Amino acid sequence: MRPPLRHTLTDINETTEVAASNAPPHPGDAPAIRRWPGPMAGLVAAVLAVACGDATPPAAPAQPSASPAPAADRASKPPRTTADARPEDTLPPPRCPPAAAGPARAGAPDIVGLRLGMGFDEALNHARCAVDGGVLAYQPRWFQQLRTGNVKLERQGFSVQRGETSDCVFKNLGDAMKCGVGRRVWHHVDEMITAATPGLDGRQVLAGIWRQQHWRPGQMPSRDAVLQALRDKYGREGELRHDPHGTVAWRYAPDGKPLTPRDPLFGTCAGIRARPGSQGWREGCGLSISADLVPPADNPDLVQSLYVGMAHQDELMRIGDAMQAEIDRLEAERRAGEVQRSEGAKPRL
Repeated sequence: MRPPLRHTLTDINETTEVAASNAPPHPGDAPAIRRWPGPMAGLVAAVLAVACGDATPPAAPAQPSASPAPAADRASKPPRTTADARPEDTLPPPRCPPAAAGPARAGAPDIVGLRLGMGFDEALNHARCAVDGGVLAYQPRWFQQLRTGNVKLERQGFSVQRGETSDCVFKNLGDAMKCGVGRRVWHHVDEMITAATPGLDGRQVLAGIWRQQHWRPGQMPSRDAVLQALRDKYGREGELRHDPHGTVAWRYAPDGKPLTPRDPLFGTCAGIRARPGSQGWREGCGLSISADLVPPADNPDLVQSLYVGMAHQDELMRIGDAMQAEIDRLEAERRAGEVQRSEGAKPRL
């Protein structure tokens, strides 16, 4: 069995793993740092960061610190140019089937109707329907330590988020740091879907799904209501931990058998987290679903933020291995072709 694989933020030639998250930190959620010996034993994935340029996480859930720009001001602004167009500006409106707003179909577990194995276009369309009016950001890479050579990877993941925003204003030092996804200042993120869609161009597949919801004071559901909703959707959990906040886990063996803490594999297959930052997976583990229920500071019986994540660990291993094999084949063909075309070329000595 190969050693467990984890997300990394490092360059493909580095060996230090740095865990990160798109979400505001909470107690007990400090980044983990590990070091991998020598060449990678397998493929390691990179976090799906989101930002203006894909690097800055959204603002923490909080009361709004500013109001959206008045409609008159927005109307007076010039139209976007090609240089500052956002990804959603180049896409047609999503085609939202009735099923996207209705109950999930029977079958494989889902997150707001998104299912592992969907093709890229279907997953993106569905996510845009689920997060109506959301701001879209693509990610150019997910398996961070793939040896890609000259093969260019595109749209290896995406995020769609909505909330309260205002225009980015660049008047004072530090204003650029406030400018986030979609070139907006985010005062409150209501909802975000983050998707891992690794694959060579045209063959990307939905391999990981993460969703987060953040409620304002007066709108927060009770902890009991959230737990019941999760059980109604995914069945009785394999594990429920209360510290430092509510963490719920459903884990399965590769054959689909539900695991409990009494199974040796249960602890071994704990790598998929509810938040879209650092992840881990290993061979011999099946579907993993995790949820974090984060209460406000002053009432543990309410839920301020809910995070749910889902991935199939064996499938992640398979996808990564297949991608590397295909890239190696394409690179070998490229190098052989270049050598063949160089025949007859001689240096002057």
